[in-house]
Amino acid sequence: MVSGKTRDKIIKVALTLFANDGYDATSMEKIATGVGIKKSSLYTFIASKEALFWEIYEDVEKSYHSYMAQLLADSASMLPQDRLYYLFKNYLLYNQSTSTEDDVAERNFWIRIMFFPPTMIKDRLLNRALQHEMELGEKYQEIIREGIQQGLFREAPPEEILLSYYSLRQGLYALMSVYMSNMSQSQKIGQIDTVWDNFWNGIRFR
Repeated sequence: MVSGKTRDKIIKVALTLFANDGYDATSMEKIATGVGIKKSSLYTFIASKEALFWEIYEDVEKSYHSYMAQLLADSASMLPQDRLYYLFKNYLLYNQSTSTEDDVAERNFWIRIMFFPPTMIKDRLLNRALQHEMELGEKYQEIIREGIQQGLFREAPPEEILLSYYSLRQGLYALMSVYMSNMSQSQKIGQIDTVWDNFWNGIRFR
């Protein structure tokens, strides 16, 4: 029981350090100090800093993909344009409402590794993220193709519409994470709606 609590504390401390200081600046010494144990004792619970990082990453990634899968399931009966908007809005609101220190740490961890991936594991990290995003991208393209077939979207290659969608979404995500972090939830939704209306007016069939 004690060892389990210690390992949980290691995960929590490492998550916060990775989120706030970054992978490269987080040393085993810092993690041990944060936990309140000797550095040598860490290896009783974890194999290495990299192994610890990947364990944390996989937990955060799993939560994200479960969330996106639920959004896709919840929106399955919507019209294509409504479904795209629903996915757009809720992706952007993911982790924006943070109620605990752990929520804040997870959000900051995800933002840091997506925008500033650790140098030593950058290729592996980006390849993994790209693989999962391509799987989601196929589902987005299905929605876009459906919209085109129903005469709701203008005729254009689905991959080009998806590229514009991703560019807009990620750009707004960056703004919300950095410059809009102090906005209320309703203010953020207002910004999302404004941006989406401009995008929708560009891709809808006229």
